[in-house]
Amino acid sequence: MIAKEELINELSLFWLYKKKEISLYYKQGLVKGAIVLSIAGGISKVLGGIYRIPLARLIGDEGMALYQMAYPIYTSILALTTAGIPVAISILIARKETQGYTGDSQRIFQVSLIMLIVFGSILTLLVFETAPIIAKNILNDPRACYPIMAVAPAIFISSLMAVFRGYFQGYRSMTPTAVSQVVEQIFRVTSILILAFLFFPKGLQFAVAGATFGAVIGGIIGLVILIYYYATFKIRDEEDKYALIYSESSIVVHAKEVVQLAIPVSLGACILPVVQILDAIIVRQRLETIHYSKIQATVLFGQLSGKAAVLIGLPSIFIIAISTSLVPAISEAIAQKDHNLLNKRINYGFRAGAIISFPCAAGLYALAFPICNLLYATAEAGIPLEVLAFSCIVIAAFQLSSADLQGIGHPEIAMFSLVIIGLLKVLLNYTLTSIPVLNIRGAALATVISFFIGSLLNIVLLKKKTGVVYEGIRLFRIALATIIMAIAVRLFYQILLGLDFHSYLATAIVIIVGVGIYGIELLILREIDWEMFKFTNK
Repeated sequence: MIAKEELINELSLFWLYKKKEISLYYKQGLVKGAIVLSIAGGISKVLGGIYRIPLARLIGDEGMALYQMAYPIYTSILALTTAGIPVAISILIARKETQGYTGDSQRIFQVSLIMLIVFGSILTLLVFETAPIIAKNILNDPRACYPIMAVAPAIFISSLMAVFRGYFQGYRSMTPTAVSQVVEQIFRVTSILILAFLFFPKGLQFAVAGATFGAVIGGIIGLVILIYYYATFKIRDEEDKYALIYSESSIVVHAKEVVQLAIPVSLGACILPVVQILDAIIVRQRLETIHYSKIQATVLFGQLSGKAAVLIGLPSIFIIAISTSLVPAISEAIAQKDHNLLNKRINYGFRAGAIISFPCAAGLYALAFPICNLLYATAEAGIPLEVLAFSCIVIAAFQLSSADLQGIGHPEIAMFSLVIIGLLKVLLNYTLTSIPVLNIRGAALATVISFFIGSLLNIVLLKKKTGVVYEGIRLFRIALATIIMAIAVRLFYQILLGLDFHSYLATAIVIIVGVGIYGIELLILREIDWEMFKFTNK
């Protein structure tokens, strides 16, 4: 009689062979998956920024204020309840698939779906029923009641989408997430504008309610897209008959695993929004202590948070995409107990992050004033941007190392580091911003220092947990190429100004030239590894 373990191993090998044939259609390499998500994220960001212009023209400042009261309630609750779900599911499915427990993968998906149906329903009803109380007693504007009620169903729908996205990410298939994200945003933005226009004659609060309901319509369409991909995936699986293999873990155990992995990520997602609220209070107050007027303090904080920080957020679109692809890839390597593959994938992530974040930081530093002048017609916003530019690197390092820690099953370490970052940021904002020679630069420096310490803590603990050998020399070569590019860009900009080029034109030209120089340097140094673009990253 064949032993149980031998039978499982034989069936696992058969399944992995068949699954490889099926999943080649879906499974994407680390960088390829990140590129797909980056494109989707970029499109969504653009659409998310553009629609506010016609919406503001339609409902005015008062309407936008009501909109901004209702919508953050939805996003905050959603972050708390679902931010960790895709991460948890992707980790567990990648792990189980690699171990050959294909039945466990389906159980994890099913139990997660049931939990989120129940939890999402409860939260949706809770927000809907308490909307009058929230509007009247917390927001101090009863008109916000209908907008809050209108957006409440989106909590339930987004909860379900989080489960499907985590499922596909577990198979390292990022296309369903990317497509659903873009389509959801298109329908959301379109619905917001159409419904706000249709309900505007009935009153401002109804127009805003129509706008917030756009999140529900967009969510429904996004969910339909994900269900379509899931159905297609299951049909392809069923074409090849195989026996599902289950471990001895019960459904309750799977549910606990999902919750244990999801909670630290979800709690971590709530830390930075709270810190940002404290920033708005502390930075302005500390500027006033060094004799800036309230108006001046508000203007400086606006330049930091509304202009410089927006530019810093652009490379994060790509870093977040890499991080999302990284989590299941790391989990898969851990499940295989393949240390070389784990080492390779961790370093792939950091190298890809460095290739993006290093030049962004250098470019924003070297051209801080010209870029702010070009984009905002406010060159002085370059004052905080010069310092904040370096946060591109440390934030990327933190996001990537957090993804690695999540992938190896230690999201609590990343959450702990994020708590440290939050505390340090509040403390340093209070201390540094009140130093006259630093002023608003102090707040920017606080961000850089706090994320540097948080990312360093992550990186040290990641090495302790995995024994990874970091590619210091390769990162140094990328840094050297970046420095050469930054010097060339700065000199070329000065030359163009000397030739009477307008600042706007000179800035645009040197950015293009800088990208070209940097690309050539990477090719010469052979720092673009095409293996990262392969389907399986083996």
